[in-house]
Amino acid sequence: MLERIFIEVLNMSLTGSIAILTVLTFRLLLSRFPRIFSYALWAVVLFRLLCPVSFPAPMSLVGALADSATSQGRMEYIPPDIGFQTKPLNLPFSPFNQAVQNSLPIPNPTGSVNPLQVYLYIGEMLWLLGIGILFCHSMFSLHRLKKELKTATPLHGFQKTFLYQADHLASPFVYGIFCPAIYLPAGLEENESAHILLHENIHIQRGDHIFRLLAYIALCIHWFNPLVWAAFYLSGQDMEMSCDETVIRKMGNQVKQEYSKSLLSFAAGKPSTQRIPIAFGEGNPKSRIRNVLRYRKPSVLLTGGLAIVCGLLTITLLTNPDKDTSDTNRKNVFYGIVGYGDVESTSLPLVVKIPGYGDMAIPEANEIYPYIEIDFDGLKVGDLVQIVFPDNEEILIMESYPAQFSHIADSIAVMGRGPFAIDFLSSGRYDFTIPLGMADGAQPGDTLEIYHHAPEIDGRETKLLTSVQVKEVVKENDQIWVEMSKDEVETFLSEFGFGISCVLVGRGTGEL
Repeated sequence: MLERIFIEVLNMSLTGSIAILTVLTFRLLLSRFPRIFSYALWAVVLFRLLCPVSFPAPMSLVGALADSATSQGRMEYIPPDIGFQTKPLNLPFSPFNQAVQNSLPIPNPTGSVNPLQVYLYIGEMLWLLGIGILFCHSMFSLHRLKKELKTATPLHGFQKTFLYQADHLASPFVYGIFCPAIYLPAGLEENESAHILLHENIHIQRGDHIFRLLAYIALCIHWFNPLVWAAFYLSGQDMEMSCDETVIRKMGNQVKQEYSKSLLSFAAGKPSTQRIPIAFGEGNPKSRIRNVLRYRKPSVLLTGGLAIVCGLLTITLLTNPDKDTSDTNRKNVFYGIVGYGDVESTSLPLVVKIPGYGDMAIPEANEIYPYIEIDFDGLKVGDLVQIVFPDNEEILIMESYPAQFSHIADSIAVMGRGPFAIDFLSSGRYDFTIPLGMADGAQPGDTLEIYHHAPEIDGRETKLLTSVQVKEVVKENDQIWVEMSKDEVETFLSEFGFGISCVLVGRGTGEL
C-alpha cells in the first residue's frame, strides 16, 4: 500500500511540475501586471499537487508528459507495478523516455527481488523521513509562537475579526484557521494601522490562511521536488503583492508612501511565522515596495483581457487530455500471439497471430524486450506480444503468407509468456486459450465470466467482458480453451496483466 501511495505522489508531482512551469512562464511574461492573476493560477497548481484525478477537456497542457489519462481520471506516468517491470515507463518523447529508462537499475529476472523494488523502498523511507522532519519543525515553531503570543493584548474587533497587539512582534500577521486573528506589533501610528489592518483583513476575507495551509501540506508531501519549493515561495509572494494592490486600490494612491514605509520598518525585524502552516506574515519587503510604488489601477479592458487569458490557462492546466491514445486504441499498436506459421508440422517460421489480421510475419524491431520480469532469451511460441510502430507513420499490411507489416517496429514487448494460443473459426469468432492459473479447477462445460477493469490502484470498477463456456482444458499446457469474439479477444490481449480477471460461476456437465 505504501508503495502505491508513493507512486501516486510521484505521478501528482510530475503533473504539478508541468503546471508550475507553465505558471512561472505566465508570471514572468506578466510581471508588470496585477499579481492577482498569477496568484489565482497557483490555486490550479495546488489542486494538481493534492488531487490525483481530474476531468478531460480538448485543450490540456498536462499532456506534455502523457497523451491521455486512465479511465479513472489519473495521469499515470509511472505505473503502479513499476517494481515488477523491466521497461516500466512509456513516455511519449522517445529520447526522454530512453534516458529515463537507462537511468533505472538493470532488472534481474532470475532474482527474488527486482533492484527497482529496492530503490522504491529506499525512496519511500526517505520520503516519509522528509515529511516527518517538516512536520516536527512546523509543530516546534508553532509551539514556540503560541508561547510568545500569550502576552498579546486583545484590542477591539476589526470588521468582526479578532485583533491583538504584542510588544515583541516584528511584523503583523494572521494566525489561525477556523477563527483567524490579526496580531499587530506595538507602536503603530493610527494612519499606519489603518492600511495594515485592511491588508490583513483582506487576507482573511479571501481565505488566504486556508490556501497557505494547503500549500504547506502540498510542500510536505512533495518536499523532494524543487519546483514545489519554488511554487510555495512565489505563491506567497504573489499573495502578498496582490493583497498590497487591493489596499492601494481601496485607499488610493496617496497611501503608497506611508505603506512603503511600513513595509520597510517591518523588514528590520525577523519574522516569527516562517514555516508555520497556520500563520503567515509579511515577507520580501523589497519586491513588495517596488511593486507598490509602480502599481497603477488597470483599465477595464486590460482586466477583462487578462481574466480571459487566465481563465483559458486555468482550464488547460486543470483538465486532462481527452484524446484516447492509449495502447488499446492507437492504430499503430498491435497485440497478438506468437505461433508457428505451419500449424500441422509445427515448424518455422514463427508468426504473430493478430485478431482481425490473421498470421503476420514478426517484423524487425528496434528493440525486443520482456515487459514483465522473466528470464528472456527471445520470442517463443505462446508469447503474448505488443508490437508498437511509430505514430506518425501509416502502417500498411502487405498481402502474402504470412502477411507483412510495411515498416520496422519501434518495439516488441512480451506482455505474457506461456500457454497462449488462438485459432480463427468463422464470422469473427476465435478459439482462444486462457492460462489455467486464472481459473484453477476449471473443467469442460463450466461457465467462466471474464471481467475487464482499468489499471487503477484502488477502488477499480469492473465490468463483465464476456461469459463463456469452457470447451477444453489441457492441463499439461496450462490452457483453458474458450470461444470469444474478435473484440473480446482484442480487449483480453491488450489488458492482460493490467485489467483482466476470471471467475468460475457455474459447473457444467463436463461435456459439450
